[in-house]
Amino acid sequence: MRENLLAATHTLDEMRDISACDSLAFLSVDGTYRAMGERGRDPMRPQFTDHCFTGDYPTHLTDLTGETKSQLSLLAEPV
Repeated sequence: MRENLLAATHTLDEMRDISACDSLAFLSVDGTYRAMGERGRDPMRPQFTDHCFTGDYPTHLTDLTGETKSQLSLLAEPV
């Protein structure tokens, strides 16, 4: 769940202290693409499966939109 993720509940400085490291930083999505040799993310045709970082899923999450199909999102909260 979201509350179990450090980045969702702590500042960058707090996460650095918890991790006992000297520095901590995160790459942007475009920075991640550049690190993989791409110019950046193509929003119309993402080169990698990045939906867990961007929220830009290739299909609608039917359990979140109320559509009646058999697809389920792993992001849905238990009821």
